[in-house]
Amino acid sequence: MSAPGRKDLVVLVADAQQEATLRTLLAQRTPSLRIRPVTFDVYRHPRQDPGVYHQAADFLTTYVPPAYAHALALLDAAWEGAPGDADMLRTDLLRRLHLKGWPADRCQVVVIAPEVEAWAWADSPAVPEVLRTNWADIRALAVQHGGWPGGRAKPNDPKALLDAVLRQQGRPRSSGIFQELAGRVGLAACTDPAFVLLRETLVGWFGPHG
Repeated sequence: MSAPGRKDLVVLVADAQQEATLRTLLAQRTPSLRIRPVTFDVYRHPRQDPGVYHQAADFLTTYVPPAYAHALALLDAAWEGAPGDADMLRTDLLRRLHLKGWPADRCQVVVIAPEVEAWAWADSPAVPEVLRTNWADIRALAVQHGGWPGGRAKPNDPKALLDAVLRQQGRPRSSGIFQELAGRVGLAACTDPAFVLLRETLVGWFGPHG
């Protein structure tokens, strides 16, 4: 359990969609994640993905133990000016977090390739229900918006496909959609590597043996 006067986890995210997803997972889905209830705070960087990448180490140094037990930074890999791929971004930011005082076993960086919309396309019946459509129509739209090769867990352009589905229905993009997906989709259905890393990290920190 966390020590008196401190919280378990501080999270820095890049946008409202990531914030809604993380808040829902940590507040509502701890049994599905197989972790104990967690005390946490989530902060959103005003400069979005570039802000998280360039400034997370300085921002999170304020919260090193004993203020918080663990730290997590979340960002997309696809943004203008990104200096490398998801692996490079993660490795570099982790290195800077360590230099700023975060122990290696108490911090993690999750970089979603290409963007958080990749997490929307889990193989779950809840996905078309939340999006108010069906898998056949989703697949048909995917042909026009980047494609979705057979056997692939997610479309080639997850963001473009999600936007196309919402445009077809005249629905605005909102963080509420991500909140509902995070609250309803079976977590084992999301096989995106970044999500798997997030889930395994949380289990390592807050699970039965954490």
